[in-house]
Amino acid sequence: MQWPESSLAWERNECAGMTSDHPERERDNGLEPTVGEHMRLAKFLQMLDKANEAELREISRKMAEQVMVVYPSALRYLAREAASNLAGQAWSKESSTRLLEALEAPHQ
Repeated sequence: MQWPESSLAWERNECAGMTSDHPERERDNGLEPTVGEHMRLAKFLQMLDKANEAELREISRKMAEQVMVVYPSALRYLAREAASNLAGQAWSKESSTRLLEALEAPHQ
């Protein structure tokens, strides 16, 4: 089963003049899910309903890896960067690149 890749430019950080505002909300509190996120979830759940047992096991493994390995690592990295920013150092393009590479890299 081929999972669709996101075509939203803001998810790939390709938007020119990016701001901290989310494109699907008038006011971004950072915690409220967007309409687009709900739609992606609904599409994902429809695809899960059609998946066979082997595909479901593969999905479960990948999701567990993200939740238990990738996300905590990314949060620690972002926390260090936030602390660094509070100390007067700006977020660098290199930091963004490293974070995106870490999130996209397969972990085994």
